[in-house]
Amino acid sequence: MTFRPVTVRHSWGEETVALADLGIEDSVVSDGWLEDNSIGEIMETYLERITGEDVYGYYGRQFPVTVKFLDIRGEMPVHVHPDDEVAEQRYDALGGKEFWYVTEAGKDAEIRLGFSREMTAQELFDRSADGTLKEVMNVLHPVKGDFLTISPGIVHCAGNGLKVTVIKQASELPFRLSGPDDDGNCDNGDFVAEAMDFISYARYDTAEARMKADDMPGIAGERLAGCAEFNISRLRLQAPVKIHSQEQNGYAVYVCIEGEASVQARVAAADGKDTEAAFPLGKGTAMLVPAEVTDFILLPADRQTTLLEVTPGTREDIDGYINPDTEPFLEGEDYEGLENDDVKENDNVKEEGKHNRSWN
Repeated sequence: MTFRPVTVRHSWGEETVALADLGIEDSVVSDGWLEDNSIGEIMETYLERITGEDVYGYYGRQFPVTVKFLDIRGEMPVHVHPDDEVAEQRYDALGGKEFWYVTEAGKDAEIRLGFSREMTAQELFDRSADGTLKEVMNVLHPVKGDFLTISPGIVHCAGNGLKVTVIKQASELPFRLSGPDDDGNCDNGDFVAEAMDFISYARYDTAEARMKADDMPGIAGERLAGCAEFNISRLRLQAPVKIHSQEQNGYAVYVCIEGEASVQARVAAADGKDTEAAFPLGKGTAMLVPAEVTDFILLPADRQTTLLEVTPGTREDIDGYINPDTEPFLEGEDYEGLENDDVKENDNVKEEGKHNRSWN
């Protein structure tokens, strides 16, 4: 499935939504037999057939990631996103972890990320009010191909000629801390007050987030990001690549950032027989391959074709009813020799409350 892009104009540039399931902003399928259906309607109907059983078991009927393209011509306001815990408790939403991939960068382009020194809540409040918050933020000068992961609580913004592909959790909770909104309003007081307790005030080491384009060799399948929310790889397609979705145990989203490609898969024809079909994927578009598609082929139509592959992240579930650090036997109690049995068995008891689930 590919979706109709929706472009929103801001004072700093344009934001084009390629895939989003946010309730008030649901992407609509652009063609095929599901044309004109929103991703929300599709999730309501097909459930785990779209995302996979494990992903559906955690996220339910919300598709978990959003794909956007930012064309940043002016200066974005400084903003920050909450984490999952705060977002769920206060707004019944997901948090705001983001992945940014730079597709174009002018000579004056910059990304400001986190604080360059330790901050206090009072200084942050004062600098938000007088418009000097950017002065105490780290400055990065990106080039095409750079990428970074922005964690919740880290203040950030960008400006001066930059195009970015953004892959993030399915949430829209930006708290503007400094700078005007699209109507020229600079009153950020309410946003700052709400964000005070989840902002990271510590000095931020940008190496935690940033990886340059030259840090990895130019091969297909480079892992760029891996976290509980998503896994992201860069595929430089120079020949057809066969994907076995059973190995991913969930959906896959492909974002074309350079060149052109198609996805070839077997589909059911009107006569009941399977046939091969190719689905085009052009530059600046995103395609969702449902979990129930067992295998498919990525075909480059251009020698310079580059895709970002988004798959479910690796999440560790902790059983809240069991403390894995609790000793299995109480001192002074008579267990009729059981406490002296195989130590390995005791270690297994400790681990019963901890379950590792790999979705990829």
